Amino acid sequence: MNRKVLALVVLLAAFLAASAGCRSATSVEVRVDMPSVALFPAGTFAEIVVTDFRNEAPIPDIDPGLELQSYLAAELRHAFKGTVSLRPLPAEPEVTPSFWRQAAAGRDRAIFLTGTVRLETQVRKALQDKHVPVDGPFNLAGRGLVERRRWTLTVDLVIISGETGEVLYRQTFRDDRDYIDLEKPADFAFSDLSARFRGRLFPLLFDGSTVEKRTLLNR
Repeated sequence: MNRKVLALVVLLAAFLAASAGCRSATSVEVRVDMPSVALFPAGTFAEIVVTDFRNEAPIPDIDPGLELQSYLAAELRHAFKGTVSLRPLPAEPEVTPSFWRQAAAGRDRAIFLTGTVRLETQVRKALQDKHVPVDGPFNLAGRGLVERRRWTLTVDLVIISGETGEVLYRQTFRDDRDYIDLEKPADFAFSDLSARFRGRLFPLLFDGSTVEKRTLLNR
């Protein structure tokens, strides 16, 4: 191989190596089954008592507090081998530990699911998603506004020990859902949003697996 050909081969190899090094990374999203870690070790409780949730934002046609109680109890009976019970909350806004201890009398290792709930809605204006200009999504010319109804479910969850009457866990869960149909009924939105709440609550109560997103970078 003469010197000119050898030099050409070296230059070509260097070019290919530089091109590979400058090539931008691509990402691939994958879903992985990950073991979930429950709040309580297996066997900690043998009965789950679900109260009605205090409704902090009353709306017509639906009582989210009672609906959430019924929904959670029905779903828990499919997932939990122990006893699932219902109990109404007293009228007093502040419930003392002695109330929970008395309510748990005669029950085997009971915990209470209780708290407050708010189901709220508002109409928002947003840019149309379709027909985005080729010169970028920030060019507003020719793009109209559309109205969407947003439903928001906020659950302030409290898990209480029947043995001590003390709070074992407290967390606020919030989910939104937008609908193009402005007349979407409240019970339809509640069904969607309460299913999302269930998906976040149950891994806290029971061991199992959850599907989590991971991003892989490839060159």
